[in-house]
Amino acid sequence: MPDSAPAAPAPSAPTTNTAPESATVDAITIDPLYGAVAIGSESPAGMLNRYMLDLLNQNKVRSDAAWAYAPADPRHADDAVLRLLPDVRNLRLDSDVALPRDDGQPPRLLEVPVKIRAVTADGTFRYHGWYRVQPSADGRAWQIQSASLQPTLD
Repeated sequence: MPDSAPAAPAPSAPTTNTAPESATVDAITIDPLYGAVAIGSESPAGMLNRYMLDLLNQNKVRSDAAWAYAPADPRHADDAVLRLLPDVRNLRLDSDVALPRDDGQPPRLLEVPVKIRAVTADGTFRYHGWYRVQPSADGRAWQIQSASLQPTLD
């Protein structure tokens, strides 16, 4: 009587549908919007948060270093309204997703919409507007190119 059991399949080499590890890591870490600076660099929002901390701590050297061209006179800076606030006790920045402001691929000029709350001895002040950022000369980080801030009424 013939054996009706199916023959066992021949062994085969294991297969995977995964990409090489380096390709997977690159796919995760590269955002085309931020590709104008080195991989692993701080995001524009992260750089702006650090900048706000430097303003709060009155660290002029570090806050000026965040700019591609630091303002010689804080009274004439694009964000002079923040730089000139007296007795700042708390400074909070909320940012939205950056918007490309040029046709480059990747873009070399990004506009980061912001909302800022500053608490001083005289009260709370709110601003909205944007910071425009560009790659540093060496391409390793984002730097502030310009800013526009307007007061917001509660």
